[in-house]
Order: sequence, then C-alpha cells, then structure tokens
Amino acid sequence: MKHSSFHDFLTRERIACGTYLPETDSLLFSDSVWDEKQKKRFSRILLHHVSTGEDRILCEGSNPVPASGHTRFAFLQTGPRGPQLCVATLDGDILALTHLPAPVMDPQWSPDGKWLVFTSPAADESATGVSPVCMPQMGSAWDHTLDPVAIEDFGYKFDGMGFKRPSVLQLFVVPSDGSGEPRRISRGNSHFMHACFAPDSKHVICESNLYCDKENSIAMDVLSIDIHTCEIRRLTEDRMVVSYPNPVRPVCTPDGKWLIIGILDMPQKASHEATYPACTLYRLSLENGVLTPISRQTEDCFDTVQFAYNAGIGSGLEKTIVSSDGKSVLFCAGYMGIGSVYRVALDGTRNAPLRLTEEDYCYNGISPAGNGWILAARAATNLPEQYVLLHEQTGEVRILYQSDSDYLHTVALSEASSFSTKTLDGESRVHGWCLPPQEMEEGRKYPCIVYVHGGPHPFYTNSFDLEMQAFAGEGFGVIFCNPRGSSGYGDLHRTISRAFDGSAYTDILLFVREAIRRYSWIDGDRLGLTGGSYGGYMTNYAATRCSLFKAYISQRSTVNRLISYASSDMQGSSREYPTYGEFMDHEVEHSEIMGMEKVSAPFLILHGMEDLRCPVEGAHQLFVALRDSHAPDFPVRMVLYPHTPHNQPTEPRQQQHYYQTMLQWFRNYL
Repeated sequence: MKHSSFHDFLTRERIACGTYLPETDSLLFSDSVWDEKQKKRFSRILLHHVSTGEDRILCEGSNPVPASGHTRFAFLQTGPRGPQLCVATLDGDILALTHLPAPVMDPQWSPDGKWLVFTSPAADESATGVSPVCMPQMGSAWDHTLDPVAIEDFGYKFDGMGFKRPSVLQLFVVPSDGSGEPRRISRGNSHFMHACFAPDSKHVICESNLYCDKENSIAMDVLSIDIHTCEIRRLTEDRMVVSYPNPVRPVCTPDGKWLIIGILDMPQKASHEATYPACTLYRLSLENGVLTPISRQTEDCFDTVQFAYNAGIGSGLEKTIVSSDGKSVLFCAGYMGIGSVYRVALDGTRNAPLRLTEEDYCYNGISPAGNGWILAARAATNLPEQYVLLHEQTGEVRILYQSDSDYLHTVALSEASSFSTKTLDGESRVHGWCLPPQEMEEGRKYPCIVYVHGGPHPFYTNSFDLEMQAFAGEGFGVIFCNPRGSSGYGDLHRTISRAFDGSAYTDILLFVREAIRRYSWIDGDRLGLTGGSYGGYMTNYAATRCSLFKAYISQRSTVNRLISYASSDMQGSSREYPTYGEFMDHEVEHSEIMGMEKVSAPFLILHGMEDLRCPVEGAHQLFVALRDSHAPDFPVRMVLYPHTPHNQPTEPRQQQHYYQTMLQWFRNYL
C-alpha cells in the first residue's frame, strides 16, 4: 500500500455542516475538494443517499442548513465581497437573498421557515473620529487599505485580521422567499453572534458583549431580540456564557420554555494562577429568568465543552442540542484525551452526565436527526472524519458517510497507542500517544518527532492528524502528549503556571523516556522536537536546557516577553511592578531569548509574517541570537511566509513548502 505524504493535504476531502434527512435516508453536507486543473480547492454541496451510496452534487457552495421539512436549504455562495446567502431546493432551484458589501456567516432558519438570521460585519455607527467618507455604503465595497487607524484602547488588533476597523459582528434577518431586503436587528459598538430563533419565530436568541467589557472575548451575555421591533431583552447578567474558543450556541427547547446555555465557572484565583475555566450547562427559564445547573463534574466528565487541539472534525455542527423527546441535553466534551458525546437530564434531577460513545473515537460535533437519533462527527487516530447516527439512549452507531474513503483504502495509515505516566512531583499524570511509522520493519529502529501542542490550554485527542500521518509515512514516529497546562484532565492539571514553571517541560521529557522504554522501535538517539505557538515556546525552552533532541523546529513561537507585551494582540501588563524599568528588566530576564547560546542542536525557525499573536519580530530576534552566539557553520535557518497569520500556511504552494521544509530538516539531522 501507499504511504501518507504531505501532498495529501492538497487532495484530501474535507466535509462540513452535515444534516441527516430521515425522510429519504439521505445526508446533506458540503465538501471541499482539490481541482487539479485550477490548482485550488472548491466547495460543493452534496446529497448522499445512505442506502445506495450514491452522491448527487446540488451546487457549488458551503454551509448548507436545511429548513424544517427538509425541502429547502440555505447555503453560502462565494462572491466578490465574500460569501453571500442563498436558498435552494433539493431539485436545484437557487434564490440569492443577499448582496452585501461584507461576508455573510452562520445562517439559521426560523422554525416556521419564513426567516433567516445571519451574522455579518457592519460599520459601527457610534465610532468617533471616523470620517463619513470612510464608512461603507450598502451595495458598495469598502476599501480599508488607505484608512488611517486611530487608537485609544487595548484590543485594537487581532491575529488574522490586523488592525481592527470600525466594524463589529451584527445580526441581520431576511425573508427566505426573497420578498424583502436584509434588515439589521442588532445595534451599537458590540458583537452579536451564535444566534438561533426562538420557537415562536419572532425572537432571535444570541450572545453579545453589548453590556460587557468590550475587551472581553471569551464570554458574553445572552440576549433576546424581537425581529420586528428590534427590542433587546437581556436574559443573563453577571454570567460568562461561553463564546470562545469552543462556543456553545444557545438552544431552545421545542416547547419554548427553556434555553440551554454553557456558563464558565470563573475560578477564585490570583491572576498568575488564572486558567481557562470549566463550563457548566444551565437551564434558563424564558418565563422568569431562573438559572438552574443541569450538569456537574464527575470522574468521567470533567467539563461540558472541549478545547481539542487536533480534532479538526465536526465543522458546522453544534456542541449542544436537545434530544428528540425534549427530556435530555446532549453535548460534546473532552476528558482524559477522549472527545465524547454525553447525555444529561434536562430537568436537572440526574445531573451526572452519561457518556454514550466509545473511547476509540474522538467525537466533536452533533446535530438533531430525529426519532431518537443524532448525527455525530467522529474520527480515530487511523480514521479520517466520518458521519454517523448515534442513538440518544443506547449509544448504538450507524455509519452514514466516510470521508476520504478511497484514500483510506489505499494508504497504510498508522494507529497510535496511548499510555500515561506519573509526573515527577506526583501531582498528576501525563497522558498521550505514540504514532509508529507506517508499515514498520521488524527489528528496525526509527527516528521520532516529539510534537508539542499550542495553547497551552488545548489538549491532544485520539483523533486523526494528517500532518502526523504524513511524518509516519516518511518513516518517522510521532510522540504527542498533554503535559500540565493542558485542559481535559481536571483543574489541577491545567493550572496555567505549570505550563511555564518547568513542570510541563519535565512532563514531556518523562513521557518521551517512557515511550522509549515501551516501544523498542524508537531510536532514542534520533529524536526531534517541534511545536507551534506554545509548542514553539516549549521548543525554545527545551533547546536551552537539554541535549535529548538532535534537531529543533520552532513554529510561530514567542521568545521575548517585551515583544508580546507591546506587539501581540494579547497584551501583557506592567501595572504590578513599582517602575516600568523593573518590569522591562524582569520580562527580558525571564524570556527564552536569554539562553540561546546554550542550544546545541540544529535549529529551524518557521513563522508567518503577519502573525499578531506571536509577532514575527520574535523570529528575527531568535534567528539573530542563534546566529550571533554560535559558530558560522552551526545549522540555523529562518523561513518566513508572507500573508500568513498565527497558523501554518493555508495557501497550497506555501503549505507544501512549509511541510517539505520541516521534512527535509528532520531528514537531514535525525
């Protein structure tokens, strides 16, 4: 059989926004495929008949959302000003509903099928110091390239967006039959998002920071907006409803009595101990506003959301839904490195969640399917994303669609093995996986790449990772684990200080030593270390402290805290220091750039030139420090990627160069 390669990133199928149509035993979804002639990807909407396995291409577009009755669906079609909203029938008739100067996102139907609500960036009419000639006009494009940027507050830039312009995410409604123009129902200099219709089809429920600190981005209030009068009613107050990084869209029960929301349990800790809080599901009465928790932490379910690092599945699906009988809430959550689906009673009487899914799979996205079933997206370490029907009570599974099915049957994918080891201080356990090279030869030793996740709060799961499989296809093993600072293993394990005080570093080394002990095929003398963002930080940290690794690749990393303080989109603070000079001295002294002369193995730096999370100036300083403190023949290289923010490149040519550069570096030095 063939082995995986990085070229597979171009040709693989990516699926999203699945909905099961029980009337015809069909699956409606979008997939993204590679066009070899045009050398680019395009998205299309498919109707897959489960019984026959036949696929029918309905149109080009993405994000299909069917109306009740499943005879029509809304979708997004690419236009010159970004995606625009259309409605189509299953027979192929298409009606365009919007022609806005900004992209349309996240369409949702009203229960009666007469309206659609969607999110779109809109001008902030309350912004000061902005000339009217710079404001966008409906129907005309808004060219920002020459606009001045006036700054008075923090939060004036964001990675992937650059400097923030006077626009916010607003909500619009539009008649689904095309009888009227889109109409904005939200207001002010605030974000409105994660919307859904109430069962009466007259009100939209959403999350917004209208009444919150504008710099707060991880949680918001829940509001109700009358779509005809635009009257806004605040449903929650002084509660942090989760909107980032894994938003829980509010969901109404079919009878209109209750709203299910996820609320962050803010810890009572000092600022240096603050960590991403746990999330609890609540039932909110739409009659009297009473909040009642319906979930609690157990040994099998610590949280009601998951911050999975490598679970790139379930795009366009929900994280929380109400069961078909209206008596339970089903939700996706991650614990002990496993992405699972849980069920909890809506009335709160049995608030210990029951896990419905198997440990061998990672689940990350669900949607209602009716008749006691839900649609779920899942994957495994050796299995790309698939859609399945999952029974709400028994956990029985029926497979509906397997993405990349041809790829799956022609490539010798590896399956990762998991294990855990106790931390050196006995405070916790480090859990992770080891992915062997594809089709290993008996008795042969193989080099291994230790891959550290970003964050530090995300966690690795038992999901499919094409980058790791590509390394396995090239003859490398991959070791990946969840050291302290990672979520999904309890409050103590994810304490933020443990990610930076050397505890996580020690955890990784212990896990690697245990992997070498367990698996005879690992060549302990040929180990490489890499990671991006926090993983890049840990690569820099380890490179100045140990000689275990024979090659390093630092991706989009931080190296100097003063750069992060002033230039990152996540500013630090000097307010706790007596003088600004003491703050600067402390930040430099505790920055990774201080120890670069201790690096003893070849070092590759990869960075996006438009990274605002870890500004590219850090890559320049890292390169110069390594070059300046070592002999001229010491292997150091920096590769920068234009138009790339805080992630690996996505443009196909850049992406292939990026991965081939990594591969060649590890080939040369391992």
